[in-house]
Amino acid sequence: TGNSLSRFFWDAPVDHFAPPWETKATFRQTYFVKEDYYSHGGPVFFELGGEGPIEGPPDGFIEALAKERQAMLVVVEHRFYGGSVPNGNVNTSNLKLLTIDQVLADYASFIDWFSKEKQLVAGTKWFAFGGSYPGALASWFRAAYPEITAGSLSSSGVVNSIFDFTMFDIHIARAIGPECAAANRAITAAFEKAVLARGAQEEYAKGLFGCQQSTLDGDFFYMLADGLAMMVQYGAKSRLCSNITAVTEVSSTPEQIMENAAHIVKQYWGRKFGTMCFYDTTCLSDPSRYEVGDTARSWRWQMCYELAYFQSAPLAGQMEDGTRMLQPLRSFMVNMTYMVEQCYAIFGSDFNPVRGVVDFSTRRINARFGGAQPIAKKVFYSNFGDDPWLEASVMPPRDVDPEQPYEVAMCDDCGHCMDFSTPRQKDPPELKRVRARFQKYLDLWLAQ
Repeated sequence: TGNSLSRFFWDAPVDHFAPPWETKATFRQTYFVKEDYYSHGGPVFFELGGEGPIEGPPDGFIEALAKERQAMLVVVEHRFYGGSVPNGNVNTSNLKLLTIDQVLADYASFIDWFSKEKQLVAGTKWFAFGGSYPGALASWFRAAYPEITAGSLSSSGVVNSIFDFTMFDIHIARAIGPECAAANRAITAAFEKAVLARGAQEEYAKGLFGCQQSTLDGDFFYMLADGLAMMVQYGAKSRLCSNITAVTEVSSTPEQIMENAAHIVKQYWGRKFGTMCFYDTTCLSDPSRYEVGDTARSWRWQMCYELAYFQSAPLAGQMEDGTRMLQPLRSFMVNMTYMVEQCYAIFGSDFNPVRGVVDFSTRRINARFGGAQPIAKKVFYSNFGDDPWLEASVMPPRDVDPEQPYEVAMCDDCGHCMDFSTPRQKDPPELKRVRARFQKYLDLWLAQ
């Protein structure tokens, strides 16, 4: 297992909570190990797989930390992503095995199995790392199985499961500032006008992203909103804004505004961004369209079944705590009716015929793990100023308690899970401060 590119498998239980008299079915769950820096008796740095396939052992910041601390590096692929699919399908009836409880049990069982398999020294310290949704898992894992690890880093961890997540859009608007926000709204308005005109104008507008005219309006505008917002989320705010503020309603035609927006989105995310299964209700509805490595249907199930984070458009003129919210950047067609109806369209009546159940499930997760004020201990939360997912992390944004420190890097182009990248001399000082503070806790908790 010294070869860092070796892909390994272990037999994970399909259902950790099946009655004891049933035969324990298993599935092949992928993991990677890197022992290049490991010395006998050292810690294990355990990256929790998330909503996508894994391609190799932990790298970047986690690898740099392991090098300094003679740690073994391990990552396990999340069930129902990549090649780690129980029963080999993503049919709705089978997706009921894709729950937070099952995922956390996978990771706990893996640690137990791997420790025996590798004959690790008794008392070997495991430390968990997760970014974004796995950042939430890193916190929830400490709450559910506090004895198994020494602590966690929850980077951009979305610990607060929010049903109607309008703050996503509002955070982007605040981060990009008034001029760029106005340019973003002009893009949305130009596309709305063309699409709602139907006929040739709709065909032209949707065609700029390679979409058919029959593409659902909600799907199209969700894709458009995400294409722009995720540039800010991942630290490319300056690039987006310098581009779209140069093509405005004053200087350009609606066609030029639309063409420029389609160009920058496709240039940044790839030509096929607009036609991915991820935004296409028809494609998501067909479990046979699943290919190994596709994440779309499994993640949509997790949103619909337990976590939501539905990024709906704020209502124009919406008030919050007595102040008027910023005007939405995204189209009014990306609303909660669209989001929830899409769940039923994709997963059918087998999903759950009871209306309101999605909202209830998010409350259940938050009641269990604490939501914006997590109940875990020995978890460090790191966040980054431009990232809209900060709004689903710890709130208010400060230390929860002495065993749950929180740190945010407020800097331009500081995006989602930025601390996980390979540390560089030219990193912003705010990012360096976040990493330095985390390392104090890492060493403190490993020593306890």
